[in-house]
Amino acid sequence: MNHEYTPKEYHQGFTLIEILLVMLITSFLVLGVNAAFRQTHMLWSRVEMQRPVYQKTRMFFNTITEELLYIYIPEMNDNQQQSAPFTLSQSTHGSVKLSFLTMNPAWKNTAGSNFPAKVSYEFTTDSDSDRMILLRSEQLFSGEKSIGSDQKELILEGFSEITIQAADPDKGSLTDSWKNNLQCSKRPPKAVKILLKWPKDKQEDFNFETIIKIVSQGQITHP
Repeated sequence: MNHEYTPKEYHQGFTLIEILLVMLITSFLVLGVNAAFRQTHMLWSRVEMQRPVYQKTRMFFNTITEELLYIYIPEMNDNQQQSAPFTLSQSTHGSVKLSFLTMNPAWKNTAGSNFPAKVSYEFTTDSDSDRMILLRSEQLFSGEKSIGSDQKELILEGFSEITIQAADPDKGSLTDSWKNNLQCSKRPPKAVKILLKWPKDKQEDFNFETIIKIVSQGQITHP
């Protein structure tokens, strides 16, 4: 007995065009998910590569901020011949040196010792690796006598450029008082501006800038 197919039975499956259309839509979805995954992975990888740069910069900014907030300017007579408690010098070759007295030397955790310390930051180029490095030295004082030895430590390396400017305490506003070279004997600067640059990562620059305002503007009596 022959079985005759009705029109309804002929349309139970999918046509070739419908199958191709579903495959095309699925391909677009897979490509979109893959592109989103690759973009997310690249973003995560970039963040992981940048993490040491952010950590090193934050460590340096936090340390120098804590020290500058407790800057120490001793009282001196006019007859006393003594180097300026705050000295900033920057050469045309990019070498920068910043020295000041502070009651809060934050790097070696000697804060609260009630002894002022002379802290020096020296930014220079390493002769062996030709990379910019940051050397820090700290010397504690008791009255006019130093305590312990003054040793330099390497605390930062790998950055490409450093610029430090101090606001002249004798100028009225910060906008026109930034100086690359400044010595203060009686009053500290109004603020210190630091620009730290790291080498480029592909097309992105790592530039970090901070302005540290000096709270005390007058002479500080020797403890």
